[in-house]
Amino acid sequence: MPFNITGEYEVHILNNLPPNTPMLQLHCASADDDFGHQYPDLGKDYSWSFKNNLVGSTLYFCHFWWGFKENVFDVFNDAHYCIHGGDKFVPYDTTKCIYGVQEDGFYFGTENFMGKQNLTKYADWLSS
Repeated sequence: MPFNITGEYEVHILNNLPPNTPMLQLHCASADDDFGHQYPDLGKDYSWSFKNNLVGSTLYFCHFWWGFKENVFDVFNDAHYCIHGGDKFVPYDTTKCIYGVQEDGFYFGTENFMGKQNLTKYADWLSS
């Protein structure tokens, strides 16, 4: 969509971890919303939608844990690219921010109008 006329955004967290490994745990929040600790099943999509605030400063972060690994980062803080620096990963005015959680780290991107995802390595797991 070339211009976000509705002002709505979506964040998707895809659990693409291998089977028979520790359960993924995540905690996502903003200044106004706290979704608590979530445990998405393998192959499942944990997602939410929202509208950017009037001054355009909405920020959501997620903290991820998997076995003895973890990471925490903003998953939305930019109305044009989902995250600051997101122009390296997604087109201008992206409204659907997709994160794939995998064994080797985190992938970020979006999907095209046909629903095909295009995710690129974004961050590594950190040792806890």
